[in-house]
Amino acid sequence: MSHSLTAEIRSLLSLQPDRTAIITVGNPLRSDDGVGPYIASRLKPPRQPAIIDAGSNPENSIEEAIALKPRHIVIIDAAAFGGEPGEARLIDQEHIPETSVSTHMISLKVVALILAEETKAQISFLGIQPKYVGIGEGLSAEVQETADAIVGLLLRGTPHLL
Repeated sequence: MSHSLTAEIRSLLSLQPDRTAIITVGNPLRSDDGVGPYIASRLKPPRQPAIIDAGSNPENSIEEAIALKPRHIVIIDAAAFGGEPGEARLIDQEHIPETSVSTHMISLKVVALILAEETKAQISFLGIQPKYVGIGEGLSAEVQETADAIVGLLLRGTPHLL
């Protein structure tokens, strides 16, 4: 099933590349939870927008993101929101749990609050509905299709990355 990116998501990912940082989160050893690192691995330096692969520890991206002084930070992660596998959705911050209920040590909400305080940047969450997050490498076809669409959009928006 094809999951085209909504106009809202396309607009979000088309923000001023030199003022935007994208933080990808996830564990590539847990199947679709690795969608964030997969996206980061497809984007090569020089990176505009800046891509920070936080892996399973989003708190480790805080200092690097602060140093970039972005106006907007987009956090991309697998998120179980009840959609179809591979569906991408912008998630309101109030729907992000304050405690970690995922594979991350610290809640993304706590990381976002720190980043917002330190950078004064607008924070957006882009969730991708996983099909499977058990032990295993590689993405499901649905999640990989969405991830590739996101990578394609980012590459088209910044031709010097090609």
